[in-house]
Amino acid sequence: MAKSYLVNASAGSGKTYRLTQAVRAHINSSSELVVAITFTRAAAAEMQKRILDVIAGGQLAPPEKLHLLMRAARARFSTIDALFHQLLATEESSPRIADDQDAQSIQLAVDELFFAQPAVIGETERILIAARVLQISPEQLLVKLKDIDPAFGQWTPAAGQVDAWRARQARLAAEYKRLQDAVRAIAGGAAGNLRRSVVNPLLQPLNQADAGCALFRKSSLDEIKNIAAGDRHTPVYGQLEKLYPGMRRLLAEHIVNSARLAGALLKHFHGIYQRLINEEKQRRGVCFFEDVTRNLLELDGADAAERPVLMTRIYERGYDRTAHLLLDEFQDTSGEQLKLLQPLMDDILGSVASDGTGERSLFIVGDWKQSIYRWRGAEPDRLSRWLAPLIKRRQLLEEALPYNWRSTPLLIEYFNHLTAELFKDQPYAAHRQAPPDGARKKDYSGISRVMAVPAVCGRSEDALYAELHNQIKQLQTSTGCAWGDIAVLCRTNEHMHKIAGVLAEHGIATSGVRGRELLSLREGTALYLALTALFMPHDGKFIPQGLENLGYDTAFQQDLARIREAAAAFMEPFRFAAAARALRELSRHFPRVLIEAVWHDAEHYFDRPAPGAPADWLKHLRIMSPWVSVPEGEHADRVKLATIHSTKGLEFPHVFVLWKEERNRPDIVLHPDDGAPLQLSKKEREFLAAMPESRLQSLLTAADSRKQAALDAETANLLYVAATRAISSLTWVLKAGQDGKLEGFSRKISQATSKPIAGAEPVTGGHQHDYGPGAPGQPDDAELPPYNLPESEPTPDPDAMDPALKSAEIEAGIARGLRLHAALARLTLEGVLPDNLDLAPPERQCLERFLSRPEVAAILRRPGKTLCEQHVSDTKNFGLVDRLVLTGDLITIIDYKTGARRSDLLEKYQAQMLRYRQILAALYGASRRIECYLLFVDDPGVAQLS
Repeated sequence: MAKSYLVNASAGSGKTYRLTQAVRAHINSSSELVVAITFTRAAAAEMQKRILDVIAGGQLAPPEKLHLLMRAARARFSTIDALFHQLLATEESSPRIADDQDAQSIQLAVDELFFAQPAVIGETERILIAARVLQISPEQLLVKLKDIDPAFGQWTPAAGQVDAWRARQARLAAEYKRLQDAVRAIAGGAAGNLRRSVVNPLLQPLNQADAGCALFRKSSLDEIKNIAAGDRHTPVYGQLEKLYPGMRRLLAEHIVNSARLAGALLKHFHGIYQRLINEEKQRRGVCFFEDVTRNLLELDGADAAERPVLMTRIYERGYDRTAHLLLDEFQDTSGEQLKLLQPLMDDILGSVASDGTGERSLFIVGDWKQSIYRWRGAEPDRLSRWLAPLIKRRQLLEEALPYNWRSTPLLIEYFNHLTAELFKDQPYAAHRQAPPDGARKKDYSGISRVMAVPAVCGRSEDALYAELHNQIKQLQTSTGCAWGDIAVLCRTNEHMHKIAGVLAEHGIATSGVRGRELLSLREGTALYLALTALFMPHDGKFIPQGLENLGYDTAFQQDLARIREAAAAFMEPFRFAAAARALRELSRHFPRVLIEAVWHDAEHYFDRPAPGAPADWLKHLRIMSPWVSVPEGEHADRVKLATIHSTKGLEFPHVFVLWKEERNRPDIVLHPDDGAPLQLSKKEREFLAAMPESRLQSLLTAADSRKQAALDAETANLLYVAATRAISSLTWVLKAGQDGKLEGFSRKISQATSKPIAGAEPVTGGHQHDYGPGAPGQPDDAELPPYNLPESEPTPDPDAMDPALKSAEIEAGIARGLRLHAALARLTLEGVLPDNLDLAPPERQCLERFLSRPEVAAILRRPGKTLCEQHVSDTKNFGLVDRLVLTGDLITIIDYKTGARRSDLLEKYQAQMLRYRQILAALYGASRRIECYLLFVDDPGVAQLS
């Protein structure tokens, strides 16, 4: 018998491990169908790999192990979208699900063609009307169409209604102008505040009238306090008093009518835009995630309860045999997805008793506090209502994972404080986590801290970004961590771009969490130019010059010419075969991760119907390059930047969160007469709410309250997700007002950070604790203690290679150089190589030839104290001297160089040795002479640098 569970898994609690345990138990105990539905493909693959690794590495006898592996192979691991795609697919048609890059490409293609469509060209008048009503340029209409509220999709204006609203708009403008003429006729008799506060606002054109000004918030002129008593008894005041109510009513009607008309125009053009999107999807043979769920719902009708057609598909695919269904990240399930899963879940629950046991089972795992995808359709409230009776009947047994395996004890206790502060009056406000009790694989180490730092801002936010830079620099300096161990999270892409610019101004490089854009890399640009040289006509000058400027020499360009000549022998159109051959040939010169990223894009492009030749692919690649990411190394020297939404499921050693309270867009209100969706600004809503005769007062109040509650819940979840990405340190940089006060959620963050944490030391703005060394200490430099010089910013080496990007050829050369250096470090005083060295026979022969040269032997065998691979440093420079010989009056610095001897690198080598000379001169003074030698292992010759 199995048990059904609802598992609450807070951040870092080992959710994937618990899911894997559950699947493993089902595989052990039965041969029935197990289906695990995850949120991402990566999670599905990881779970399957873990299970297979556990079985393969177990102590079972080979026959039992094989039997278990065969059972595991029958388990189905899938994302929810992939599962639904299987149910939707038929033999006749099975469109591929578009990924993010596909979606961006489709949208860009439609944007480019939108205004050239006959259906749009014939609507020029409507476009201009829409632009005037929405107060935007025609080009900005596309932005509005992409951000349209779902309420517009569910509404269609009655026939002729748009023309009626346009006619009404003209009548309202004419009536308002007539009343304005009356105001203008008496305006000369008005002065002082009567002129400023009443006459001037009333004389503004109707489409520019400010609904937020103080005048229109008053139901009568008597409520305006700053009008002099003498002015209230003048004939002008009396006439204005009669004109004002009618003008105020007309303004209210105009606002509502404009919103109706704007909604109708947006609906109309959104329909055209969506049709073009659908045509492009059909042409490419893809569908979006939302298409899958929508099309499945339409099989039986959106409101069907039994869903016979869907159940038929479930039977056809064999999912009716599902004995155990596991659902990951339940809080991100949309209402549509729940409708589609419910028949299968209800079928399983039919065999589950009131103690949670049964032959079949459900295992649902997630965290209500991490529901941050409402904007993508997630409906945790609906799921909660469906789960409530199951929990009450105890068909689902509740379980909470108690430990946080990710973060330090200091941060775990802080997360408990933050949870209590963010989720007051919620049932999960009391959810607490603890560090694992001695079972963690790796000890806690280093300084852990949490801080909330307010940045006082006026109209400008420069102080907020400056404070963020200061805090990042301070942490990196104090911990010595790699820049790539630092992640900066924020709310929007706009904030992210601003952060990148500010850090760049201070010499701090950044990348996205997925890596860097293709053409932002020197190697990426060179690869694109090389492919262009192969597949597109060019003048033979620009591309070679560009490659030379990027550091790709004549030998590379000769190889490129050879590849181009070989490619010309293929018959056209050769498409992906040619692209793949070119990338294989070029892989000797470029980083493997770069080749793989471009290869993946080529596969995507040539998989489309009628993709075109490689030249067309390169045009596509240039347009899509911002979405082609080249992964970074784990500890690369670039700070990671991301929006909070994009980091769900990720973790980082050091997290900075830039947070400022944002204005939330008001909710759509449906007009009580015709159901028209009204998208109103905050000023317009407040104005209409003050007018009972507008019939929108109660609707606006209720909508605002509903919207605010939903936004508060979403914001609390977002902040919880941001905080719990941190492993060792978390720093909030919060925007404060000119008076230094924090508002809204910023205040809650600060309050949580100020609460005491057991065992932690209070610091300004928070707490910290040192968990001690977790890695080997620095090499012992007792022989050559560092000399303290004034600190200064190190000058970046323009010739330094990006550590994240090394081609296979370069990697092999570097590996050989490291082996040769390691062997030379073990030379005896007599200059003899030991026997047990990690060297290939040709490498040992190379070293023996090198050591047999008389000029080399004379330098290496100098008498004195010999130090190999000696660290030398001051506070601004650091180096590793291959061989250092110290005598009474002489210091000999020896540096080995492998590979071809290149004159263009000699200047760089001289600068390197000059640094070593300066450090040693400072340490030993002028009493010892210093000689520097470069010994070239692969090229006869010794360079002595004076």
